[in-house]
This record gives sequence, C-alpha cells and structure tokens, in this order.
Amino acid sequence: MTHILNISTENPVIHIKAYGGVQIEGVDRAEVQCEINAPQLATLVEEDGHVYVTVNAACNLKVPMSSSIEIEKGMGSIKITHIKNKIQIEKALGNLVLMDVGEAAIEKVGGNFAVRNASGSVTVEKVGGNLVVENVESFRCEKIGGSCYARDVHGDFSLQKAGGGLRAQEIEGDTILPRVGGSFVAKGLTVGEDIRAGGDIRLKDFDFNLDNISFKAGGDIQLEIAEDFPGSAFEFRSGAEQIRVQVNEDDLKIGDDYFSYTLGDGDRNLEAASGGAITLNELGDGEEDIVGDLSEYFSHEESTFSEMIQERVKSATRLAESKIKAAEIRLEKMQERVEKHRGFNVDFDFGDEDKQPVPPMKRKVGKKGASDEERLMILKMLQEKKITVDEAETLFKALED
Repeated sequence: MTHILNISTENPVIHIKAYGGVQIEGVDRAEVQCEINAPQLATLVEEDGHVYVTVNAACNLKVPMSSSIEIEKGMGSIKITHIKNKIQIEKALGNLVLMDVGEAAIEKVGGNFAVRNASGSVTVEKVGGNLVVENVESFRCEKIGGSCYARDVHGDFSLQKAGGGLRAQEIEGDTILPRVGGSFVAKGLTVGEDIRAGGDIRLKDFDFNLDNISFKAGGDIQLEIAEDFPGSAFEFRSGAEQIRVQVNEDDLKIGDDYFSYTLGDGDRNLEAASGGAITLNELGDGEEDIVGDLSEYFSHEESTFSEMIQERVKSATRLAESKIKAAEIRLEKMQERVEKHRGFNVDFDFGDEDKQPVPPMKRKVGKKGASDEERLMILKMLQEKKITVDEAETLFKALED
C-alpha cells in the first residue's frame, strides 16, 4: 500500500524514524509517498514546512528532491538518491548508501557506507564496516572498522583511522590517512600527513606538501614518482635490508638497513621505514587502475544485524498476535460461563439490539485478574459497539474479582 501526503512547500525538511530498511528517492513532485506492505505501520504528518515520517517496517519513500533529510534513527539499511539539499543522519544500524546527493553529515553507520556523486562535502564520524567514496567534493571520516576504497575526490580526503586496508586514486586535494591497519595502495594523490600502515605502502604518482614527512609500514614500501616530481631528500630504513633506487640513470641495490638519497634540490625530506623491502623508481607507462569498478557497493542490501532486528520485530508481532488470540478464547469461555450460570446471553457480535443488562458476578477465589490483552479486547468490543457500557463494566469486574 502507498501513503500519499501532499505538502505545502517545495523545500520541506523530512524527519524520519525508520525501524526497518528504507529507500528514499528524490522526485520532482510536492508530495511524500510511502510504499509499505503494512499500512498501519507508517505515519506521515506535515507541520510548518516539516514532514515527520515514522515507519515500523521496510519501506520505499519518495520525497521532493529539494528536501532536506534528517534521520534520527535507522534500524535497518538506508539508501538515499537524488536529494539536493543537506542530509543529516544520527545513526544507521545497517548499511548506508548515498547516490546523487548534495551535502551530507553522518554520525554513526553500523554496517558499510558508500557514497557516490556528492556535490557537497560528506562527513561521517564512525563506520563499522567498509567505506566506499567515489566522485565527491570533499570527504572527512574519523574511523572505519573495515577497508576503504576512494576515487575522484575533488577536494581534501581525510580518514583518521582504518581497521583494514585502503585503495585510493585521483584525489585532487590533500590526503590525510595517518593510520591504516592493512596495506595502503594509492595513485595520483598529495599526501598531507605522516602514514603508518600495518601492511605494505605502495604509492604511484604521488607528492607531499610538508617539509618533512614519514611513511612507516609493517611490510614493503614501494614509491613510484613521476618525471615532474619536485625532488626530496630520502632516508630509507629497511627491516629486510633490501633497498633499491631506480631513478634517472641510477640503478642502486643496497643490502643494508639504511640508505639516503637526494633527488633535485632536496629542500624537503621523506623518511621511509619498513619491515620489508623499500623501492624507489620512476612511474611506468601503464595506466594501472588501483581501485577498479565500485558499482557493486551501491546496491541496497540489508546487513546481517539489521536483518536480525527485523526478524525480532516479526517475532514480537507474532507473539502479540498469539496473546490476543488467547485472550479471545478466554473471553469466549467466559461468555459461555455467563450464559450457562446466569441464564442470559452476552452477545459479543453485532446483531442483537435488545441487549440485556448483565448482573454482577464474582470469580472463584484464586482466579487471576484480567490480562492486558483481555482489557484491550473488552475496550475494542465497546468501541465497536459490540457490547454496552454496563456489559463492559461487568466483564471488567468479573475478570478482576
């Protein structure tokens, strides 16, 4: 079923609480559409240019593309496409995918986070899984638990800590990647801070904008410089005592743990220390694609954690339905006892307009009181005019005695 809410503004702020997976698409219409299998599990309300959406199951939302999106909580995975204004997300417990968006500010993502084609800055505090960034204006992240893949960043790219490895290429601004748990492989970037990697460091066609910079790797270090590299004084320390320099007409093999080499005027200093071998050579002719095709990361997939949450919601719903059914059976038995021992009929169904008042009755000593489900059933029958007020009061008394 689809809920449709016509709204009074073309630039609304959409506030969303989602307790299941949600896909949000920006469209050129002044309305909000919510497609959901269980219509009673969604509410849409507009107030003073703000639209409040609460969904308790997986759904698809269509909103004006000029909307601003604010998500307080997303219990499942989230995908947002074609939204021009700012997107703010406090917490997404599943995966998060952003495509063709403007500016975005995210606090926490429990699963993977992928963003493609963002015309504004994208910031995120913490990502539990992998990170994928492609064609964005600028990007900043504090910490990710998995690996990172980044390409075509037009401004600065900053990732303070990655639990896994990193692959990046074509970053036009400064690249800040101080701590990488795995290997660091990149092409076409300017390093703006020291790098420490648990695995290898392999940089192709790189530069750095500091007077002094340090690369430290648990594995090997391989540096490939372009012909227009400005120059530097290099200090190499190799744990494997294997250092090789192939630059200009030099072809040097050093079987020692330390070697210094100066290229150009040497006004800058680069220190490289590795647990393995160190290589410095000129950039080859081949156009190697470091990152590769990232399309597979931009599909909407529920994470294992969010699927578990939805399964728990379904289980809780089934439990509630079984309790209501048990309450119905208990009330039917009570109806039979009333008819048998009091000699009159309490009709819980439609049809009999001449309902007789029900005299007081007492339950046996030790009988349990009414359950919440029984109370709800009595109130529901009263609301639907299946019983009178007097009959409802009598049933409550009978259940409580």
